[in-house]
Amino acid sequence: MSSLEQLQRNWEELAQADPMWAICTDPERRHGKWSRKEFFATGRDEIEKVMQCVRELAVAVDGRAPALDFGCGVGRLTRALAGYFPDCWGVDISPTMVRLAGEFNGDIPQCRFVLNENGDLRGLQDNYFGFVYTSIVLQHIAPHYSRRYLAELVRVTRPGGILVFQVLDDFRAPVLEQWRQKLGLRRRWNRMAPNGDRAFLMDLHCMAQAQVRRVMDLAGARIVDVRWTNSTQPSFNGRLEYLAQPPAQGYVSRQYCALKNPQAYAKECKQVGA
Repeated sequence: MSSLEQLQRNWEELAQADPMWAICTDPERRHGKWSRKEFFATGRDEIEKVMQCVRELAVAVDGRAPALDFGCGVGRLTRALAGYFPDCWGVDISPTMVRLAGEFNGDIPQCRFVLNENGDLRGLQDNYFGFVYTSIVLQHIAPHYSRRYLAELVRVTRPGGILVFQVLDDFRAPVLEQWRQKLGLRRRWNRMAPNGDRAFLMDLHCMAQAQVRRVMDLAGARIVDVRWTNSTQPSFNGRLEYLAQPPAQGYVSRQYCALKNPQAYAKECKQVGA
């Protein structure tokens, strides 16, 4: 999506049509076939796997600090984070996703959900969250916005706090297919097709590791771990896996773990978004 307005419109359509499938695109669960119990169970499994990964890095997690789920959707991961942190915030660009998140997670008092329609996180205060997580979100946002969001996620993290985030690193395919992806020909063809399923179109964007490291450095965070994940598989069903090597073809997904520097120096966001 070239603008936040288009991004919001697209995810509103997804939220209104099939919100759980829009997040975990298992083809067998399309058209409302995710049960709420099964759907949220995948969130618990994912957060447990992420927390185990962080523990193996010998990184101290402040379990007394609030946590943030950026791009929360209906709260699949926010709800899971509530098992580890006393106060969990979910932020999303879709009003319908935020409304549903509140409805689905009303039994978890430490979860709160906030609509953010801006290209930054101006509604969240500096140095507030001890743990920040985002997965299968930044990959759908154009890089000039996602770089700014990454810098903002560092800003709202406490010095010494942890950020775990997933982005697409690369697209591996024969040259012709790479050009088709860059030009968006397949996506445009789908939108013009008489029976095209417009509500289920999702743009994907890559951010190379060098760019990610530059953003983290400028924002005042240090990357301590990088690993490949299965998050970009077309049939992703919410079951996060760490891969020994990247796929030979298709989109390559990386998960980063970063620590905010105790003396974070966060430079101008204009530099990050450049």
